[in-house]
Amino acid sequence: MEKGNEKTVSIIVPVYNGEKYLKRCLESLLCQTWEKTEILLVDDGSADGSGQICDDFSEKYEKIRAVHTKNQGVSAARNLGMKICKGEYVSFVDADDCLAKNMIEHLVHLIEETESDVAGCSFWIFGQKEEGGRDCKRKDEEAAVCLKQTCLKKAETCLKQAEILNGQEFMEKGILQSDTRCWSKLYRRESIGSIRFQEGLTIGEDMLFLLELAKEGRQFGCSKYKGYGYFINEEGAMMHGFRDSYMDQITCWERALEILGGEASGLKSKAEAVLLVSAMLVAGKLAVLSGKERREKKKYVERCSRIVREYGRHRETFRKLDRGYKIKVTMYRYMPGIYLGLYHWKNVR
Repeated sequence: MEKGNEKTVSIIVPVYNGEKYLKRCLESLLCQTWEKTEILLVDDGSADGSGQICDDFSEKYEKIRAVHTKNQGVSAARNLGMKICKGEYVSFVDADDCLAKNMIEHLVHLIEETESDVAGCSFWIFGQKEEGGRDCKRKDEEAAVCLKQTCLKKAETCLKQAEILNGQEFMEKGILQSDTRCWSKLYRRESIGSIRFQEGLTIGEDMLFLLELAKEGRQFGCSKYKGYGYFINEEGAMMHGFRDSYMDQITCWERALEILGGEASGLKSKAEAVLLVSAMLVAGKLAVLSGKERREKKKYVERCSRIVREYGRHRETFRKLDRGYKIKVTMYRYMPGIYLGLYHWKNVR
């Protein structure tokens, strides 16, 4: 693509109480080798200094825009970003993550050369555990050195080896194999059309967004290049004991089955297997609660039990489970009380 014909990439960053990591994220976006970007910071009612950081950066850099809304959740923030963005391409970045300096450029080349609707790459993981005391900044620096030395060569190699998948293939090889992330991807804005993130979910909104794109027959270009830095945030939705919002893990896969509708039975049975595993994971979170707390969450326990009873008897779905989950599902299906009691004893003693 000639320099004068570069298309604009809108990078949408939902921000909520992210002052600790936001500057690091923004610096990685400003360092992108793909120069024609607009960076949209959607401050979702932050109660810390995040909003001020957004304003400071937008005043300093012409390509950054900051908008402020009341707290409505990450899906609403992303949807607002899509409503006001101007670029031909769209990418989503979480405020505590960061990008290799050529990630956007790599994905633009990938989406253009494969003539895909969506281009995606892989990611690396970084972060710290408080009790470990490892300096997160030090780990960032180590990753940065590694990427600086190898990223251009690796990106070029991965571009040549990229896989092109149609919608159904991406459902099977991507979404149902754990590629449920909306970040680390680039989207043609016109290919997104009217598809939006489902608001009100704290878990699984990414997967449903991708599933709807795949269901509409969009084409996906997939690269193994690790261009996105995913920060393990101990305050994130998946890093805690049981919360009511954890039930969204089940809700999103129930909605996924609705979206799949009349798709091939093989796809539906795989999705049912993921739903079964999700129900077992949530049941495990419930099991470690005290007896009193678990009784207060009785409706959630019953919901997990219903899913296991209903889908655990589907032979094709059951075959999709690994051996460990086959044992767990069978035990929970026939002896839910004993299973929860043993799980509690094993994990709380």
